[in-house]
Amino acid sequence: MWHFNDNNDESYANDRLRKISPLIKKLNQKFEEVLTPGTNVCIDETMVPFRGCLIFKQFLKNKHHKFGIKLYKLCTEKGYTYNIRVYSGTDALETGSASQRVVIEMMNGLLDCGRTLFTDKYYTSVVLATELLERKTHLVGTIRSNRKFNSNAVVAKKLQKYEIFAQEATTAQLCSSGRTREMS
Repeated sequence: MWHFNDNNDESYANDRLRKISPLIKKLNQKFEEVLTPGTNVCIDETMVPFRGCLIFKQFLKNKHHKFGIKLYKLCTEKGYTYNIRVYSGTDALETGSASQRVVIEMMNGLLDCGRTLFTDKYYTSVVLATELLERKTHLVGTIRSNRKFNSNAVVAKKLQKYEIFAQEATTAQLCSSGRTREMS
């Protein structure tokens, strides 16, 4: 048997990944030591094929490998994996958007440096963009039309094939009530 963790270690008692958590932590430390990302980074998910029995096994119909273990990856623009996180199911104690938590957690250490994060529609939201902007990080990504706080001009726009519509907010700030207001 190949063990990465002591079975009697109580510090990982409530961790679903307790058998491999020290390995993942060490991998992320080594990834960070080898390379410091440039100004552009990307976050996305990938599927590790797995057909066995796991409580957090995923089924994603649009992926090549439909069944498996989902990994979140933070990569540089050249494709270097800087940080990984294994999806192990939802945690009832956590609050806020799951995708927003993943981004902030994985970008920890890279914020406040003027970087640009590229995301797909799973992660992109006005709330995340506002939070990242407060941390001197820009967000570029596609949006889902049904996300909260989207601009009406963006949602109402009907696009033709290969057409792009973009809107930049430079003076808007999200209020605690959830409405966007103009700042002077």
